[in-house]
Amino acid sequence: MNYEQIWLIGFMATGKSRIARPLATALDWESVDLDALIEREAQDTVAGIFRAGGEAAFRVIESRVVAEVAERRDIVVATGGGTIISEANRAAMRERGFIACLDARPETIAARIASSSGRISERPLLLGADPLAAIIELKSARQSLYAQADFIIQTDDMTPDQITHQILLAFRERSTVAGGTV
Repeated sequence: MNYEQIWLIGFMATGKSRIARPLATALDWESVDLDALIEREAQDTVAGIFRAGGEAAFRVIESRVVAEVAERRDIVVATGGGTIISEANRAAMRERGFIACLDARPETIAARIASSSGRISERPLLLGADPLAAIIELKSARQSLYAQADFIIQTDDMTPDQITHQILLAFRERSTVAGGTV
């Protein structure tokens, strides 16, 4: 297949937003962060959308933005951790996109969240619970969907450069095998 997009999926704090930019730069493509596009569309923060309308309201906006982004070419998309919940989102990503899943152990995810912002309040799905227990539960519930990716990479002990390099190799291999010229 001649892929026109790369979709980075995976649980929160696995490195999707951090990897999208260098990956796009290496391909001379555009990089977008789905949460930033959702915030622009809603004119509110992700946390604000969750407060105002709950997860259901957020997912409606998210699906609308995924459908719009799926029409674009030469783009690397950092998705939110739950973007893959929607079957329509998965279909839109798969149509012309290479899907790479960034994975990490729950303990690594919890440590990254604590060190990056120190505030769980920026992660609405972790509010009101033991963050590690919530991470384990949510990640487990989504794991079969993450497993459908074209490529899965463990990011726990890798640098951003190493992750970017491995995704590029897998992307180019799949594009070449399928007859593409990336």
